[in-house]
Amino acid sequence: MKKKIEIGTVIFIVIVAVVLACLATYMYLTSMMPSLVTKENFYDRITEVNKTIEQRYVGEADTDAAMDSLLTGYVSAIDKYSTYLSEEEYASYTSQMNGKYSGAGITVKYISATGLLKIINVKSNSPAAQADIEIGDIIFKIGDRNVEEMSYEEAINLLRAENGTVISLSLLRGEQELEKSVTIGEYVTSSVEYEMIESDVGYVAISEFDNTTFDDFKKAVESLENDGAAQFIFDVRNNTGGSLTSVVNILDFLLPEGTLVTLKDNAGKETVHSSDANSFSKKYAVLINGFTYSGGELFAAAVRDFKAGTLVGETTYGKGYAQEIIPLSRGALYLSTKMYYPPNGENYDGIGVSPDVEAKLSAQLEDRFYELDYKEDTQIIAALNALGKQVA
Repeated sequence: MKKKIEIGTVIFIVIVAVVLACLATYMYLTSMMPSLVTKENFYDRITEVNKTIEQRYVGEADTDAAMDSLLTGYVSAIDKYSTYLSEEEYASYTSQMNGKYSGAGITVKYISATGLLKIINVKSNSPAAQADIEIGDIIFKIGDRNVEEMSYEEAINLLRAENGTVISLSLLRGEQELEKSVTIGEYVTSSVEYEMIESDVGYVAISEFDNTTFDDFKKAVESLENDGAAQFIFDVRNNTGGSLTSVVNILDFLLPEGTLVTLKDNAGKETVHSSDANSFSKKYAVLINGFTYSGGELFAAAVRDFKAGTLVGETTYGKGYAQEIIPLSRGALYLSTKMYYPPNGENYDGIGVSPDVEAKLSAQLEDRFYELDYKEDTQIIAALNALGKQVA
């Protein structure tokens, strides 16, 4: 026989449930109030500025460009490693991660003493490379305009012309004056460059980690081994990071079984990447400097923690955050969402990764970084000495 519950008891239980639900709702709304007030103030400020512009601004407003700038500034102010990407920037970033670039393919440096631009890097297969422009060339005229008579920003904007634009560059190469025409366009390049140095040392430079880097790295190592390389130097100086998958794949290729990196998000959730038992058997050194950061630092830290190679150079930048691309309805966020913890478990943000062998470039050599022959490069020489090569 089922036991009956009196109506008074039922009513009491219902009342208690309602009161508890109301209390929980009140506590939730109370906890949300500071956030809601902050958001209301944020939107009120934007609305006020926009309304004032509409009422008083004398020119024509490009509201799309203004919104892109607003979002870029907002995200960058929250985290210096994060940014908002417009639709065009998002498309460009996606292409670059696949090794596809657009532009002239040169990196320039402003020379304060002369007001001219020095070409410090030329991407392989780029329009500039096809026009026989070389590292070390000095740009003194773009089109019919003298570089020394314009600002750095003006000169850079002229070099960032749309695809299909033909740019005339007047160059100084030593004592010689040259005229070169560069057709701005898309090109495919590799983030890996390699060569044999000394008699049996393979040199592999990785400028960044994109989606093609791992395959290019393996091809470089195999090619150098076929040419007789018995030892290696892996150069991640000035490496800007990039794809975590690419970093992990290369580390897995090099290192024995074990944890390569642990990532932690803002909720404390961990993601662990490990390597298998296979490893690279040849002796190697890794070159680092103060412009090695993010994935480049993770690469160096893992090699250090496994005691697999010798780090040579200078302490790295100290960027221990991992970013990911989060697509939005328009554009995307390049946002810091996790922190890197290398095998030893210590995040290097704000600290960097220290070398086993410290070696510096002089200011003069640093200025000519991409022009240096390896016998001029004191950090490469230090790496060769660390491998047992007695190089003066």
